[in-house]
Amino acid sequence: MDGVMVKKRRKHILVETDILISAIDLADPHHEEAKEIIASMGNMALSPYTLMELNLLIRSGNIVVKNYELFWKELWNIARFYDIDLMTPHPLYHAKAGELRERYNLTYFDSLHASTAIVEEMKLVSFDRKAYEKIKELSYVHPMDYLRGK
Repeated sequence: MDGVMVKKRRKHILVETDILISAIDLADPHHEEAKEIIASMGNMALSPYTLMELNLLIRSGNIVVKNYELFWKELWNIARFYDIDLMTPHPLYHAKAGELRERYNLTYFDSLHASTAIVEEMKLVSFDRKAYEKIKELSYVHPMDYLRGK
């Protein structure tokens, strides 16, 4: 982006919030696939906006968590166990996200996840094919395609 380089990550796959939610929710129709994705990826990073999006879903009541503090501690333990990189926000992600929202009519969080993957040159794995397939500069992989190709 305009001659500014972001330090490239050692991880190659960026996982969107929906994968994490599916892995956590036993009743989710994609639960087993999401668990398999998390367990099989040695090169996985969470979008820097996943934890914020997840927290807002909990606070809004869209996701019910019985023990808030324990939930976050267990999520941290899972991230450490599976060597999941927890990325941090970066101004270039926001710059690219604004462009993507304008061009592709993406939601706020979808634009942030996609922009992170684009700037970091990572593949984005998400169940949201409708949102991400249309983005030409994004390397998007549907979870089922990822599992077939691993």
